[in-house]
Amino acid sequence: MTAPPEYRPGPPEPARPAAGASVPGTPVTRTWLWLFALAWLGFWLLVMLPSQIMLAQLARDIDPARKVRLASVFQSVMLIAIVLAVPLAGFLCDRTRLAWGRRRAWALGGFALAALAFAAVGQIDSVPAVCALLVFVALGQACVLVSLSAMIADQVPVHQRGRASAAFGAPQVIALAGGMALVTEVIHDVPTAWWVIALLAVVCCLPFLLGVGEPAPLPGARPTGGLLHNLTPPRPRRAPDYYWAMATRVLINAGNLVGTAYLLYYVDDVLHRPEPEGAALTLTLVYLVFCVVATYAAGLTADRRLRRKPLVLAGAAFQTAAASSLAVSPTWGAALLAAALLGVGYGTFLSVDQVLTTEVLPDERTRARDLGLVNAAQNLPIAPLVGFTVLTLTNENYRALYVASALIVLLGGWSVTRIRSVS
Repeated sequence: MTAPPEYRPGPPEPARPAAGASVPGTPVTRTWLWLFALAWLGFWLLVMLPSQIMLAQLARDIDPARKVRLASVFQSVMLIAIVLAVPLAGFLCDRTRLAWGRRRAWALGGFALAALAFAAVGQIDSVPAVCALLVFVALGQACVLVSLSAMIADQVPVHQRGRASAAFGAPQVIALAGGMALVTEVIHDVPTAWWVIALLAVVCCLPFLLGVGEPAPLPGARPTGGLLHNLTPPRPRRAPDYYWAMATRVLINAGNLVGTAYLLYYVDDVLHRPEPEGAALTLTLVYLVFCVVATYAAGLTADRRLRRKPLVLAGAAFQTAAASSLAVSPTWGAALLAAALLGVGYGTFLSVDQVLTTEVLPDERTRARDLGLVNAAQNLPIAPLVGFTVLTLTNENYRALYVASALIVLLGGWSVTRIRSVS
């Protein structure tokens, strides 16, 4: 189920095979889905923890007086590197032909590169050296991102993509909550935390990448055209559903991040809890439990009904309700309710977001590139910009911040209604 091919001026391209021929028909096993989720857990450990806590810890250790500036520099270096690397990695991954498996080869190489550089980052205190290593971490992440993402479109039949999407999304929340607990409550030494997380990521990916085979790509799926042609993103006029799906993901993720990134400050400055760190951890755990349960349940629903947009809209509605409750009623009880609603909403969205994206890809020959672009776009720094702007203009009014969060999520829900080729 892919969108019609995009037209571009220039030499004619070979015709694509029929859409039905490009959709996998053999179901993947339950073991495949669990190991696939475990591989994503390894990836999210390398992605989520640096941005949320580990780069801040590292910057504080290197130079406490300039920790904010250094943390911003480190995050910017990684963000720029991965956004630039994703199209090239997708281009090369789509063109690779190996009997062992092109996606597996790129994922394994990406994990190796990212983990080695990741482990080394925490062992040095030179800012230029840290930046250089973070570039290698981001390059490895780009390779893993494009290859694992493309496996859903390559190997998973349409009626199983809800569960595959859940296997992609649920580990993101587990990696964040479990990883943060590990590097803050268990491991108190920054260099040790970096190599332990790198080792865990490798351990998580190996069962899937070494133990599960990969079918050979269809002959008609071989990319054509030059480097510039294949690195150029699809044109919006020729692939509108692809860009509406991208907008949906970017906005709903940004709205969710606006709601969660400043939670500690909200608990401390607005709710005045006696132990704000412990209260924030409680809210995070409530959020995690509801998110994981909702992801699994909604994934099953998506596979049985084969309808995607209602679940995205339901997820947006729950997240809007969560942000609105924090804006209207700043109490501890309302915060617990909001954490549960936010978990249900984000979990429902995660269960169907990835499968929705795979169904609006403009060209089966550039799946890795196109999926990688969507996944990279969600890293755009919308949430920090919105949070900084709103809190600065309103003199740190957190009610206004959560109103902004609700509006961003609503906009993401509206974006999915613009998609025409998926029900």
